[in-house]
Amino acid sequence: MLKLPWVRFYLGAFALLAASVLGAQDSARNPCEGAPTVIEMRRCMSRGLQAAERDLQRYLEAARRRAANRALLDSVQTAWKQYRDLACRAAGGEGNRARPAVLGCLLDLTRRRIHELYEHYLRASDTALPQPRP
Repeated sequence: MLKLPWVRFYLGAFALLAASVLGAQDSARNPCEGAPTVIEMRRCMSRGLQAAERDLQRYLEAARRRAANRALLDSVQTAWKQYRDLACRAAGGEGNRARPAVLGCLLDLTRRRIHELYEHYLRASDTALPQPRP
């Protein structure tokens, strides 16, 4: 019974370390950093990923309206999503302890993609969407 708190501590420390290694170092970019358990961290990161994916969809729709070749943009987006999912699965390792690392990777790459869409398609336009953080 005494080992259980230490297990939680080590799992939490691993998750925080993995998140910082994957690019979510400051608390402004990783609001889940203070989560007291790995389960709560996973829930928080899952909510963050869902919000980022909604934002990605908004920026992608705006980019489609401005793209010279929408079919090509859609192909690029499909390839990017496959890349993101495979890269994060590979970076996350195996087991339940890796789940926060995978979620952190997915969140980071999704935010980067939003920034790429803005830079390549929306920066010089009259879009109402704000410039995302890199």
